[in-house]
Amino acid sequence: MNDEAEITEIMVDGVRVVRIAGEFDADEADTVTAALSAARDGAARATVVDLSQLAFADSSLLHALLTAQRQHERAGLAFVLAGVPPLVRRLLDLTDTARVFTTAPRLTAAMALVRAEASPHRS
Repeated sequence: MNDEAEITEIMVDGVRVVRIAGEFDADEADTVTAALSAARDGAARATVVDLSQLAFADSSLLHALLTAQRQHERAGLAFVLAGVPPLVRRLLDLTDTARVFTTAPRLTAAMALVRAEASPHRS
């Protein structure tokens, strides 16, 4: 696993998938906040954040995730964290913010959650 911070994104069926990998700290805060912005282009109906390759994160990441979650909620868009590693889970638990986020164990499960939310046949 590469320790250098890397933020990549792709669109899959109208869902923005943002992967945050490596070591994340305050130096990357602006970049990840921009990548997670709910109103960036208006094309995405949801954002899934893949954290499975994250090696390190501090409170800067938590701030960026909370900001993005609030933006998505205001815009009526789904925001799901996928592959949350133990270090982020601990950060969420210690700050009592885990309840704020929808999480999935893997990217595939997160995409299934987003599809289920968008399904017109949902009960």
